[in-house]
Amino acid sequence: MSLYYQDPSMSHDQAIRFLASHQETNIVGALVSIGLNEEDLGWAQSTCLEHLEHNSESVKAAAVTAIGHLARRHGKLDMEIILSALDKVKRTSPSLAAIVADTLDDIGLFI
Repeated sequence: MSLYYQDPSMSHDQAIRFLASHQETNIVGALVSIGLNEEDLGWAQSTCLEHLEHNSESVKAAAVTAIGHLARRHGKLDMEIILSALDKVKRTSPSLAAIVADTLDDIGLFI
């Protein structure tokens, strides 16, 4: 699996457009941008959680990574929901276990 990241400094509105495009590379780029730049934590968290259910492992991986960035940047998350969702990703997409572990490390460090 390879991930191709678009410029991660897109605006909120551009991220919304990329998410709506249904193109995997656009969605991945939007999720990376959301993790690194989005100020609205509630929207960012719910968007990442939604994309943990995507059928593409690249999209799931980007959403998991974005959650780690949100933890680092905001210092808080809805831990009960996030931990449950990350556990589900580990169970349903075992190939993403290392990425989930990295995100859990970020959460442990910053929250």
